Amino acid sequence: MTYAIISDIHGNLEALLSVVRYIESYREKIDKVICLGDIVGYGADPAECIRITREVSDVILAGNHDFAVCEQTSIEDFNSYAKEAVMWSRSALNENEIIFLKSLPLKYEEKDIDFVHSSLHRPESWRYLIRASDTHIDFQLLGKKVLFVGHTHVPVIFEDDGENVKASSPSELSLNSLNKYIVNPGSVGQPRDRDPRASFAFFDTEKAHIKIVRIDYDIKKAQRKILDAGLPEILATRLGYGG
Repeated sequence: MTYAIISDIHGNLEALLSVVRYIESYREKIDKVICLGDIVGYGADPAECIRITREVSDVILAGNHDFAVCEQTSIEDFNSYAKEAVMWSRSALNENEIIFLKSLPLKYEEKDIDFVHSSLHRPESWRYLIRASDTHIDFQLLGKKVLFVGHTHVPVIFEDDGENVKASSPSELSLNSLNKYIVNPGSVGQPRDRDPRASFAFFDTEKAHIKIVRIDYDIKKAQRKILDAGLPEILATRLGYGG
């Protein structure tokens, strides 16, 4: 089984289209496309990103911005520009799109893989798995071989050998059959690792192999759309440096 895993699109249509074109070029080799959530928020094309994500994905999970836009989670802890983007996105979506976001599940699982937006431990609390120390409770809860998460916008692979957890950021990794893994494919629409290219992952379960893919997209067009929509300037600026 081969999966394409995308996450954190955040209304960035230009990034999503580039990723979808890349995935479609390998479509005969891909069995499932999984979206880990946050289709909307920040970017200027939430409706179109919902439409395309629904077309290409076999499974779509809820992210905190998805639930914030449909008022399923509080925006009290959001910063000011994230709050503004949530309110703008609400006004840009129709009733059916809001209902769709509200219907999204928090978790999806298959035989040896779990998928969630933020963490296995209290997924509705939107925890961030940034450092190896953040992952201990999730590894304890993980009864599978691999957990895929999004939320931080930073591609990283955490590996638990039963004694220690280490974090690394390889472009490719062959999995050790004795270990467990938590994998973040990075963000399609708003990378935050100082690399502005869209980020996503392929996972081949037969080969036990993960590949993090980075591709270019029309950043300037996405930036212009954000500014033309009257969204906060920082949401456009940060796309240029991946921050």
